[in-house]
Amino acid sequence: MLIDKPGLKKIPQPRATDILCRYQQSSSFKQQVDKNSSPVELLNQLYDNSQWQDLIIFLCHALPSIECVWWGYQSVLSLDLPTPDIQKNAENAVAQWLKKPEETHRRMAEVAVAQAELDNPWGWLAQAVFWSGGSITPINGPDCPAPAFLYSHAVAGALGLAAILPDGQEQESRYQMFIASGIKIADALPLEV
Repeated sequence: MLIDKPGLKKIPQPRATDILCRYQQSSSFKQQVDKNSSPVELLNQLYDNSQWQDLIIFLCHALPSIECVWWGYQSVLSLDLPTPDIQKNAENAVAQWLKKPEETHRRMAEVAVAQAELDNPWGWLAQAVFWSGGSITPINGPDCPAPAFLYSHAVAGALGLAAILPDGQEQESRYQMFIASGIKIADALPLEV
């Protein structure tokens, strides 16, 4: 069992289905879910069944955008992976937005992800920042917000990549470490960035 309490401070929804409606799941995953499960009950079920990626995706969609990106940032940073300069720019853009989540920093993340690309966790985290709010069209273009919870997919992608790089040998222990960190963030008030 992962969580030994009925709820988490940052996840106020009474039922897991209140979060599952935010994204698509496979039909086999849907069949596992008890419609009356609480978020904590589903998190525990996924943890007990070693469904690491399903758990990460669910938790990314349960957390507010800043907490979700903070979780990804802290998790990837904890691995101390070699980071080329172009990815370091994405890391710095994410850190700046976390310290001060304003439009200028969100747009800096947009530029950073274009440079870092999406074959690495930092690129995906910068993408999550850009998708966290505001318009996703060019600055002088018409306003077009990102679809709701698109940032969640990007953070889940970053965590999935970070878990398997460079060769997948530490995948399970990294997933478990990321999940433990995510649960702490989900139960912390206020967020300490």
